[in-house]
Amino acid sequence: MEKPLGSSYTRALLAGGSRRATFLRRLIAFFIFVVVLAAVSLHTNPSRVRFGNVRGPWSGSGQQHPPARGHEATLATVPTAAERRLMEAAGNRTLGFSSIQFINMPGRFDRSDAATLQAHMAGIDYVEVTGVTSEAIKDVGMPPEHTTYLKPGEKGCWRAHANIWNQMLRDQSPAVLVLESDAGWDLEIRDIMSRASQQFTYLLHKYDSKPLPSPDYEKRRQTHALSSASSAPPLVLNPDDPWHSTHWDLLSVGQCWEDEKRGDESITYPDPSVAPGMDFYGRPLGAERVLRRSGGIVCTTAYAISQTGAAKLLLRGAVDLDAPVDLIMRQMIEDEDLIAYSFMPTPFAQWAYVDNIGMKSRGSNSDIHGKDDGGEDMSGWDRVRESHSVWWVRGGQPHTAFTNFALEKAWSVILPNGTLRAGA
Repeated sequence: MEKPLGSSYTRALLAGGSRRATFLRRLIAFFIFVVVLAAVSLHTNPSRVRFGNVRGPWSGSGQQHPPARGHEATLATVPTAAERRLMEAAGNRTLGFSSIQFINMPGRFDRSDAATLQAHMAGIDYVEVTGVTSEAIKDVGMPPEHTTYLKPGEKGCWRAHANIWNQMLRDQSPAVLVLESDAGWDLEIRDIMSRASQQFTYLLHKYDSKPLPSPDYEKRRQTHALSSASSAPPLVLNPDDPWHSTHWDLLSVGQCWEDEKRGDESITYPDPSVAPGMDFYGRPLGAERVLRRSGGIVCTTAYAISQTGAAKLLLRGAVDLDAPVDLIMRQMIEDEDLIAYSFMPTPFAQWAYVDNIGMKSRGSNSDIHGKDDGGEDMSGWDRVRESHSVWWVRGGQPHTAFTNFALEKAWSVILPNGTLRAGA
């Protein structure tokens, strides 16, 4: 039965509708408040983005994938768009560094040619830096030393590296990759370094890495301002610095020996460029590579150096040049005066001429230690004609496992149908 508008029934009905309208208005207002609050939170902390099923300090966008953990290898994770940009940068013609500096002694045309062939096949660019000869070493221009056992050749080796550190500080260059003249690498070095950059980002995130204090005037002031902030700066996904060089002093990619210390601070990941059968301090590896916090290295065949690392090493040598350059690095890493990371197996390694082709007696395998005494037979040429290579990875380097060592593959890549005739 229809009720008249002025009836008590109608008044009750209108009162109920008013209450529902008020409830809806309040619900909508609450929803708008929640949306605005979320937007403000995202704006004030844009670096907190998803990292798989956990939250991580990333200055980037998109969903992140969980990192490999400790000693356990994982399946290769699919990189995000931000990670892909880093991987592409780390796989460019300078492997993600501002430059590649190749130290070569005057007159070592053979080593220059070997590096050029490798770089041509692998698609990388380097700048050749003239090494420092023993004759150029004068006591008047050398730093103090509390011991006097260093050979002139060892002092010249240190000075060649120090010249690069000196120049990069004056030029304000970001991290550079330093190669010694007997450095060898894989044909697929760009892919190797591209894969590694993704995993290195995961490693730094896993151990909550923070940027190192910089002694540079402007950066020192920025660091002071950041230290006053409520939160630490994020791990920035910056394609201009895919190796996060503000987080370390030295990144060794070609050591010939390393201490086990800190080996548990590591990530193991699949890498098809590694020959299976390596051993990481008692743990067998397949086609896998380890990125780790360094425990102290020997050999400076190949390493990246940041601005903070260059300043520290230049200062240390200027105060007391008491050891060869690699042993100074090792001591500083052991004492945690240098924050260093390394690869195992290494993407770079020393090469040497194969035995018994006349090169050892010339002293061609070392610019520091000179010629070997005694004669040398030439029986190695039979092997050379079979393998079409006069180079191999120098013995005594337990951290190498190449699948496509560029110098050994050079003939098959450049002269696949060529022959080497036996002499008359």
